[in-house]
Amino acid sequence: MKTAVIALTKNGTELAIKIGPAFAADLYLKHEFIVKDVIHKEGLTFHSVSADFKGMIQKIFCRYEAIIFIMACGIAVRSIAPYVKDKRSDPAVVVADELGRFAVSLLSGHIGGANRLAERVAALTGGVPVITTATDLHGAVAFDELAAANGCVIENINDLKYISSQLVNGGKVVFFTDCGTAGVLPPNIGPYLSGQACKYAVAVTNSLKIPVQAEKVLYLRPRNLIVGLGCKKGKTKQEIGEAVLDFLERNDKSVFSVKCIASIDLKANESGILEFCNERNIDFRTFTINEIKPIEHQFAASEFVKKTTGVGSVAESCAMLAGSNVRLICPKTVYGGITLALAEEEQVFIL
Repeated sequence: MKTAVIALTKNGTELAIKIGPAFAADLYLKHEFIVKDVIHKEGLTFHSVSADFKGMIQKIFCRYEAIIFIMACGIAVRSIAPYVKDKRSDPAVVVADELGRFAVSLLSGHIGGANRLAERVAALTGGVPVITTATDLHGAVAFDELAAANGCVIENINDLKYISSQLVNGGKVVFFTDCGTAGVLPPNIGPYLSGQACKYAVAVTNSLKIPVQAEKVLYLRPRNLIVGLGCKKGKTKQEIGEAVLDFLERNDKSVFSVKCIASIDLKANESGILEFCNERNIDFRTFTINEIKPIEHQFAASEFVKKTTGVGSVAESCAMLAGSNVRLICPKTVYGGITLALAEEEQVFIL
């Protein structure tokens, strides 16, 4: 987790230098309190706090996954307020007092990991972590935190509040998944039973079709799908996007579960693929001919593709190469100069 520690006083600077190494953090400190020899000894990177403090925060707010302020909560709140967007994108923010007595989880407690970060800071300073999220206070399951821990995307995050409220207030929620699981469900979260009627449910699946019928279903999408892709040169972002989205829909799979798109390295700079992946925040991986050749015989070969690229199978081979514990769930499908295949990684959801 890329972390920044910011301090404004002499005592705060000493605390920043103390906790910084545990997070391999970048330090932002007042110039007059910087002890360069100590910082260099710890192997830390430091920056002088700008005279325009709010402007500095604006520049770094989205640059880090976590920010630890060592100062009054009021200063931290006012400095980040203009840049806070939503829990899916905001960094974890923790505020500690300059003596390290308290570490307050201020922003992105679950998805961003601020609650756990506050606990780590408090452990280093000998202080008390201050966590105010209701699910933690009541010992209830926080599905946004579970989603983050398991690398899942929450598709309909606005419905999270209904599930959390139900659990905090002692109600029950049904849990459905077609993934493997590890751990034990608490008493107020029950496994889905065929034909069961329920009001609130959580579904961990990459499928667009699930058997659960409920008033509110929170969808956690495991990122365990790999789209293998081959295409003619010059295919646009729109053409790539339309093909991929239609392909996924025809196979009843969510685009939120796509971990990466994979192709041959000849397509490494194909602008249509790169633009689509960037827009959707999907990784793009490529493989060389030498990496593909050992497995291409497992799939139906195309003489045209072999003549063009040097291997007979691109989409299926690359889909299989890009994951671990994978199985091909949809063989190559052609969309007018774009060939797609779909592989699925085995997923274990840890409760």
